[in-house]
Amino acid sequence: MNETAPKKRRAWLWLAVLTPLAAVGTVALLLALGVLFKASGETLEPTREERALLLDIWHLSTWMAGYTPDLAGERMTKTRYFDDSYEIEYVYDLPGDEAAPYLTYSLTFEGTEADARGTYTSIWGGTKVAFMLLGDTEVSVDERSELFQWGDFSRFGVLTTDGVPFGNVFLARRGSLVVYLLLAGVYFDEGESVSELLTPYLEKLEKLSGAGPSDAGRSTTP
Repeated sequence: MNETAPKKRRAWLWLAVLTPLAAVGTVALLLALGVLFKASGETLEPTREERALLLDIWHLSTWMAGYTPDLAGERMTKTRYFDDSYEIEYVYDLPGDEAAPYLTYSLTFEGTEADARGTYTSIWGGTKVAFMLLGDTEVSVDERSELFQWGDFSRFGVLTTDGVPFGNVFLARRGSLVVYLLLAGVYFDEGESVSELLTPYLEKLEKLSGAGPSDAGRSTTP
């Protein structure tokens, strides 16, 4: 794990709002469909069991020497949509603290595997499209899926700007479940540290679904 210059990330943090809305197609259609779908959602309070499934700043900070998390930066939400799919999401963001990392970790439970495949494709494509909207700030996704794989399909990347790494993105699908991670201010570029970060939470999902041993290292990228 590496810490990065915090100023490298502030220009694009608003994209974390747009990314879950992304869909394949033109940017205008992408945003319009995303807004309509999000508007259909009902906000609920996550249960204690659901909260335990979410990777949080307290886990991430064990890789950050000298950093103490601030409760004010945490937000957990649960949204149920008209098709009975639902998403639980954890966000850590302190816009006024340039030393603080940014973290989004979400789990989307779709009704069918086909829907999950669509969500998986939309999120990955939407992430890249959203980064392209930055204009004068070039953000690239250096795909490094060989560092960590999980589930039926997964992708792992290192985020860079001006050639300097500053964060990570991880997306995975297992059955009808989609897992998404976005990090900024710190980044991981070694398989062992990525596994230590993610595996404890992915194993919780495996137990939830009654699956066997960890799938880490067995998945492929479409």
